[in-house]
Amino acid sequence: MEQQFEMDSNREAVVTAQQSETARLAILFADIGGSTALYQRVGDAIAHQMIMDGLNTMRTAVEEAGGELLRTVGDAVLASFDSCDSACVAAKNMHKAFSSNPLDVRIGFHWGDAISDQGDVYGNAVNIAARVSGLANTGEIMVTKEVVDRLSEPNRADSHLLDKISVKGVDEPLEIHRLQWQDPDADHATMVFTKPFTHDVGKVRHFNLALSYGNQQVSLSSDGDSCAIGRGEDSDLVTAHDAASRIHATIERKQSKFVLTDRSTNGTYVSKNGQPAVFIHRDSYNLDGSGVIAIGFMPDNATGKTHGLVKFKVGVS
Repeated sequence: MEQQFEMDSNREAVVTAQQSETARLAILFADIGGSTALYQRVGDAIAHQMIMDGLNTMRTAVEEAGGELLRTVGDAVLASFDSCDSACVAAKNMHKAFSSNPLDVRIGFHWGDAISDQGDVYGNAVNIAARVSGLANTGEIMVTKEVVDRLSEPNRADSHLLDKISVKGVDEPLEIHRLQWQDPDADHATMVFTKPFTHDVGKVRHFNLALSYGNQQVSLSSDGDSCAIGRGEDSDLVTAHDAASRIHATIERKQSKFVLTDRSTNGTYVSKNGQPAVFIHRDSYNLDGSGVIAIGFMPDNATGKTHGLVKFKVGVS
């Protein structure tokens, strides 16, 4: 999706001076993570409806914050705002809306010059926004220093410098910041489920995840808890499998969800409750129920062998 937006933003449009103008805008790019695995898991019809519902949720967040939804491509949206604070409000509200949704979204935005033309925007600012959003994991908001410098003090206080990156067409490296969107005083250890995402309406539950690999065991029970899986000795679960990367995958508890993010060369397979494995590569996937995680190789469900597999089980209390 990031590449598609960059290609579109660079296309040369033949327009008159009256049809286009350059403006300073906050350009926001957001996409739903794990959609490929979702289609495999629940089927085309249900997955398509869930993605459409998610896109409508993002549209609502953009419009309620005073922004303009410019276009959608697959499971991603591109939007513009007149101020960075408005884009910040939209991004935070997207994540809050998705907190009771089995899907997750990743968001990035940048402030810069963009060419507005017939309800769309083009230019390097769009490329940068797409690149920044590509750095975000699901459940995160990434922004540039240009955004942070223009945020009001309350929103600026939620930003944390992560890194500097080089971007094509930009002379100096860009500072990348993460925006915290959760209320630090809220209790994120529980969540209330609402329609249409579960039948357990109104029940407040506490979720925990148990992971095991051989004699190694890890438990995630609080938001922010995480586990790294890989060949590296600094991993929380260390595997010696040849297909594993040094840091192959990470699992983090976010908003009472357990999000697996593949960071590997060979990809990760997840099989829930003995079902066919879902392949995840450089993407995120929500773990629920119980099953196994195969680090870089396809699990053999037919034999029931679990050697070399990470076992997982989500419990409720």
